[in-house]
Amino acid sequence: MEKGSQFSDRMSQIFVVCTFVSVLLIEAAAQSSLCRTSCAGLSIQYPFGIDDGCGSVDYRSLLVCTNDTLLELRTPTGRYPVKNISYDEPHIIISDPSMWSCKAGAKLPQSQSFSLDVSRKFSLSNLNTFLYFKCNESSVLVQPQLRYCESQPRRCETLCDTNNYLCNNLPGCPKALSGASCCSYYPRTSDSLRLMIENCESYTSVYWEISNVSGAYTQLPAYGIRLNYEIPIITHCLNCQDDGRGGGTCGYDTQFGNFTCLCRNKNVTTYCPEHGRLQHLSRARVVAGTVVGVAVGGMIAAGVIIWYLRKIRPNRPLRLGVANSRNGMS
Repeated sequence: MEKGSQFSDRMSQIFVVCTFVSVLLIEAAAQSSLCRTSCAGLSIQYPFGIDDGCGSVDYRSLLVCTNDTLLELRTPTGRYPVKNISYDEPHIIISDPSMWSCKAGAKLPQSQSFSLDVSRKFSLSNLNTFLYFKCNESSVLVQPQLRYCESQPRRCETLCDTNNYLCNNLPGCPKALSGASCCSYYPRTSDSLRLMIENCESYTSVYWEISNVSGAYTQLPAYGIRLNYEIPIITHCLNCQDDGRGGGTCGYDTQFGNFTCLCRNKNVTTYCPEHGRLQHLSRARVVAGTVVGVAVGGMIAAGVIIWYLRKIRPNRPLRLGVANSRNGMS
C-alpha cells in the first residue's frame, strides 16, 4: 500500500508540473495573438477585426482578409468585396459581383440571392436605390409611382416604381439598358431584397455618396450596397483605448467571448496598466512566433518531465521485467 501511495504522489507531482507548463504556453500564445489594422488598403478598427480575438465579438469572423489584397464581408449568401468602411458615420460599402454594372453593357447577368444576418447588427441603408430589371409582373407590382405615395408611403410599400430617375439615367452609362424594363423598390429588410431578386432577371444597387467639394456637400451616385452597422459601446473598451491609460486594443476571449484589453505584455479585462500599447505585427510573424514559442516550450516541458522521472526512478536491478526486491520475497 505504501508503494502505491508513493507512486500516486509522484504521478500527481508530474501532473502539476505539466499543467503549469501548459498554462505558461497558453498564456504566451494568447499574448502573441496580435491584431492587424489594415487590409487591402482599408483601415480595420473597432468594432471590426480580421484576426480572431480582435474587435467586438458581435462581428466575429465577418471580415475575411485574403493575402492583404482583398477584404470581404461574409453573409449567409456568400462573401462580398468591401469597397470602403466608414467609422465616423458607421457604414460599410460592399459590391455584389453578380449584380449589373456598366461593364456588362446591354447584357443582364443572372443575379444571385443576397441577404444579411440581421443578428450581427447590420442593416440596409436608406441611401441605397435598388433597381430591378425584367421582373415577373405576375409576382411583382410594376407600375409608375402614384402622387399620393410621397405623402402616404406605406400605401406604396409593395410598388416597384417605373418612374424612378435612375432607371433612365444609370450612373456612368445612362442609356445602357434602354431596352430593358426597369423599376425601383426599396426593401425594408434583406429578405424583401432576396424575394425581389428571385422574381427579376437582374438587379443593381446605387448608393448616394456624400462628398465635400470646396466646402459644398453634394450627393453623387455610385454602384454598391451601403450597409449601416452599430458600434457596441462598452465602457471597458473606451478605457482600454484611452492613451492616458496605456492605449490598448479592444478584443475578446476566443473561448468565451468576454471582453479583453489586448496589451503589449499581457491581456487584461480593463486597461493596460503598464502603458504598453499592443505592437501590431503581420500575421506571418505572429504565427511564426507562436509556433516557435510553443515548440520551444514543449521541448522544455518534455525535458523537465524526463529529468523528473529519472530523479524519482528507484535504482533497483530489474530481471525479466520483475523488480528484485528482498523485501518483496519475505
